[in-house]
Amino acid sequence: MVGENQLLAGRRALNVVDALSRAPEGLSFSKLESEIGVSAASLSRLLKMLLNEGWIETEQRGRYVVGARTMTLARHLSGHWSEHEIIEPVIKDLAFTTGHSACFARFANDSFVLTTKTEMPSSFHFIELFFKHYELHDNGMALALLAYQEPETARYLLEEQVGERDIEDFVALLAKIRADGHHVSREGPVTRIAVPVHQGLGHTVKGVVAIAAINMDPNDSGKCLKSVRIAAEEAERRLKNHEGLSLRAAGQ
Repeated sequence: MVGENQLLAGRRALNVVDALSRAPEGLSFSKLESEIGVSAASLSRLLKMLLNEGWIETEQRGRYVVGARTMTLARHLSGHWSEHEIIEPVIKDLAFTTGHSACFARFANDSFVLTTKTEMPSSFHFIELFFKHYELHDNGMALALLAYQEPETARYLLEEQVGERDIEDFVALLAKIRADGHHVSREGPVTRIAVPVHQGLGHTVKGVVAIAAINMDPNDSGKCLKSVRIAAEEAERRLKNHEGLSLRAAGQ
């Protein structure tokens, strides 16, 4: 009897993970309850066990999502996860938390690209994914990315676009971005808030997590910056987990 109960609990736990794996945006407790078809008490016990073991996680809205341990197992089985798949749940959560469009962008030699985004209906709409954007001096995300490139590279690219006369002002701005650890820019009615996702030591970054809002209330900027920082930290954690997995797999 004990063995049958353990088998049933195991099946239900797998059903929870399976349901979450098909819902990148996460599921609420009530939705999981209806999906799995168990009592609230039984589901609470299952979720507690899965959370403790790292198979699932909770995100800012209180929804349940697959955890780092599940993603690691999937990585072992499938061979790879794209950056978009790893970061997309973080960006979705950030957009719903702030009510503004959110994205992850990375530097690409002499341009920058977005690798994932979630656009809110009444908010700003970004450029297409993986479309190279070369205007670096007039975009808050681009400047936040440029701040963490080699100084010679940043200066050369800016000189091409703004000329030598204004270059020192931009160099000072990049230094401020590094000191602050974020960049808030206002381009007409659009406010951008970008926070770097670090990689290793020093000024090296994977990219930036950012939101773009139309006619943002100035009183909301501090709260939104905090949300972007939390999202950047979560994106960094998830990417590091997968990097560690790649290194271990390469050594096998």
